Amino acid sequence: MSTKLDDPKKLAELKKQLEALAGHEIDASPQQIIRFRYPVSSSTSADGSTTWRNIFFPGKSCSDANLLDVDGAGWTGSNGQQTFLLSDVLCWSSFIFAYPANVVATARGASPFILTTDYHTVGPAPGTLNTDLQITVYAWQPGGAPAPGVSFDWRCRVVSVPIIF
Repeated sequence: MSTKLDDPKKLAELKKQLEALAGHEIDASPQQIIRFRYPVSSSTSADGSTTWRNIFFPGKSCSDANLLDVDGAGWTGSNGQQTFLLSDVLCWSSFIFAYPANVVATARGASPFILTTDYHTVGPAPGTLNTDLQITVYAWQPGGAPAPGVSFDWRCRVVSVPIIF
């Protein structure tokens, strides 16, 4: 016998009702919604280095860098895509993200899908020094058509430049 909390149809209906109340789509599974709060990412920050190549002079140079490693989960919308800002999943108020960056996404489940990613820096936001990283994850069916509703895990490693006032 199913209860309201384990019936997929009732959970999906609950999600629709909560989205109507919130006035926007809620980026969470029906099972996550019943908690009214759910994790979206985890992150670590570590000392590292960045290697630079010179355009006019041969060779390379290296400098210290703060490297941010962030991971999360999501799923594609009706167009087979999900776009988000890195700052949307971090509890930071000041940030500058810079290249190089590496973004990887992996489909979750037994069905075959192809995932690709794209990213670029955006900003600075008006009145701030914040330069964000916008990430888009695309899901494709094996024949090449966009794949909506694909659950995926993602990971991003990016240079994080400290803001010093």
